[in-house]
Amino acid sequence: MKKIIIAIAALLTALLVGAQNTSSETKTVQYHFFTNNIPSDWNYPLIGFVNKVDGNHASVQVGIVNTTSGNFGGVQGGFINKVGGNVVGMQSGFFNRVEAEFQGIQNGFINKTTANFSGIQTGFINLNSKNVYGIQSGFVNASTQSVYGLQCGFVNRAVEIRGLQYGYINRTKTLRGVQLGFINSVDHVEKGLPIGFMSFVKNGGYKAIEVSSNSIYPLNIAFKTGIRKFYTYPMVAYDWRLADDRVSFGWGVGSNLDLGKAVFINPEIDWLHQVSMDFNHYTNIKCNFGFTIADKIELLAGPTLVWHFKINEEDFHENYTEWDPDIVAINDVKIGWNVALRYKF
Repeated sequence: MKKIIIAIAALLTALLVGAQNTSSETKTVQYHFFTNNIPSDWNYPLIGFVNKVDGNHASVQVGIVNTTSGNFGGVQGGFINKVGGNVVGMQSGFFNRVEAEFQGIQNGFINKTTANFSGIQTGFINLNSKNVYGIQSGFVNASTQSVYGLQCGFVNRAVEIRGLQYGYINRTKTLRGVQLGFINSVDHVEKGLPIGFMSFVKNGGYKAIEVSSNSIYPLNIAFKTGIRKFYTYPMVAYDWRLADDRVSFGWGVGSNLDLGKAVFINPEIDWLHQVSMDFNHYTNIKCNFGFTIADKIELLAGPTLVWHFKINEEDFHENYTEWDPDIVAINDVKIGWNVALRYKF
């Protein structure tokens, strides 16, 4: 009898403790359709207007506002998504913020991470406080440290680029890769190439004003920027001998290949289009030989290969509904010459 009483007492004690624990868990879990509050590691899907996790969560969160104070793994979709720890998975919403490392996909209007990011970050504004490993794509992209991969947008900024930075305006302190955009700004090209309408390199860059004369236009002015081995330049040409249509605008690329301390070869190609109602276009391939005649002054001269293509106004604007070789007024390739004086600064 004594053994039976002891067994019954032990069973009642176990049931009482279990009931207390269950009651305690029930109090910490509030799972409603409108508001869901759950403790750490209660890894069930949360679907509601406001989802709040006090700790870690590994599942799905769908709502207007989703917040997790610890680490999160899975999919978080809502208008506002915020995680205080690491994320492995996906965040999708209007505003996404992660206070630690992120691995996966972050998609929204504004995305912000404060530690290393690995994966794809896409949105209107993407901000990262440390390194990005992967793709950062949006209208404005910024990383306060390095980008290992691709940064693509209208405005891109990073302390260091190791890969490709592609956009309208690109800015980085150190470039190890390629910058491709309309305006590129670099403090130092460690290993790579800035390619754009204009590229400005602060340390070790190449900037020059060139005044030249050639077999097409007696006066040409170009502003050349980039690095010595590869630069680009906008240019304007003027011919006072013409009765009208005297001005042409163009753009080109070039390179300085040193043969010695004061002698170099300067291949260039540029495209000039006349300001005219005619379609009058010149493509020039130049092979200049350059000589450094002073500390910042260079003299250049050499032959050019000129392709001249022209369609007269009446044919171009009235009869050009489909391609017809008969409307081409000029389609010639000729040998020409070029002489230039360049000032570096």
